[in-house]
Amino acid sequence: MLNFSQIIKNERINQKLTQQSLAKGICSTSYLSKIEKNNVIARPHIQEALLHRLKLDTRSIKISQEANFLDELYAEYKNCVLVNNSEQAQKIWSHFNNFTIEFSSRENFYKCNLYLQRIAIIAEQPVLEIDEISKAFLAIVDHLHPRELFLYYVNCCHYCYAKHLYDDAVIYIKQAQKWIDDPTIEKWMIGDYHLLVSSVNHAIYQHSASVSQAFKALNIFESLNLHIPIINCYLRIGISNNRNGFFEYAKTNFDTAYRFALQYELVGFYGRILQNLGYNAALMGDSKLAITYYKKSLYYKNTLTPKLVSIHSIAKEYSKTDAITHIRAWCSKGKKLIADSAKPTSNRKYFYHFSILEMYHAITAFDDELILEAIDYFQGISDLLNVQKYSLILAKFYFKMDYFEMSALYFELSSETALTVQERMNWQDLS
Repeated sequence: MLNFSQIIKNERINQKLTQQSLAKGICSTSYLSKIEKNNVIARPHIQEALLHRLKLDTRSIKISQEANFLDELYAEYKNCVLVNNSEQAQKIWSHFNNFTIEFSSRENFYKCNLYLQRIAIIAEQPVLEIDEISKAFLAIVDHLHPRELFLYYVNCCHYCYAKHLYDDAVIYIKQAQKWIDDPTIEKWMIGDYHLLVSSVNHAIYQHSASVSQAFKALNIFESLNLHIPIINCYLRIGISNNRNGFFEYAKTNFDTAYRFALQYELVGFYGRILQNLGYNAALMGDSKLAITYYKKSLYYKNTLTPKLVSIHSIAKEYSKTDAITHIRAWCSKGKKLIADSAKPTSNRKYFYHFSILEMYHAITAFDDELILEAIDYFQGISDLLNVQKYSLILAKFYFKMDYFEMSALYFELSSETALTVQERMNWQDLS
């Protein structure tokens, strides 16, 4: 956004005025030079005099600055949503959140804060900052136009998805859908909506619906030639097809995503795609190939959580062949990374994964309290597959120890969770 110093300098040059002629009778030439270099903030009466001599209207300047600000913010917002990277979003949030600007209309004020709300969600800003924006919009929701309503409900959906509040996310999906046909909503925003809906559907185990929504998003992003969201769509289709058991089809989508990433040199995607190719190989029973992919994936990862994903995956594959030395080494590596991190509790689920894997192979002593703590944690974030998995492991531990009543209790919890994942109310509905 152009500031006062840039406006003065640009207009002086456009009018072919020297600094001396512009400054004459207003201020010294050296003071004007400092203003143009943004080394000083001009006094109000000097600002008015310079604008008057350049025949610039103060109100027009403010409106022009406002328009430039919104254009710049929109461009960064769009890029932030399509890339969906928290570190990048944090930089954008820090930059724009420091501006103080008076808007000429309510619509521009709403627009700015809706863009900032989504950026804050992607940037994983503290809940309080996001909630303040959300509460403000909730109070005036009846005054919002269709485009503003659509963006607000999509933002709320993304927030709930990020916080594992999937039932609430589904409610906001339905609210946003009411406004999706409004002509003021950009095509890329509709693509983003479908990809977000796909992610929510995947999280609630609606994998066929997830694939369908991802294809809708893919068609839009391909028509706009937007490479990064195209890759994200292929990944989502592949991941959901893995869950559906369509492993070959899933691999085709991962291979396509990898080909795009290589073609456009999007190195940031390599680790994630290789991770999914590894899991695909694991599901098809090829542990050796899976480990190869996982190790390649780890090479391209720079931040802690993605590294832990690969390390845990490698340990799981070695677990299948009871390779104790490798299991111990990789679990130890993962736990050390967590312990050495700035926020060990933020990766608590991987601490549980590594600890229970060590217990399972008798590398460490059985600790049912830790497994119970893990089950409670995964129930809290609606991660039903891990609830099912660790309930089953705990049931087996109790059975080996002849604690038959406790064993039966956790076999039952594992079975009930499996029914929920498959959307069955009763065992009779399984066939």
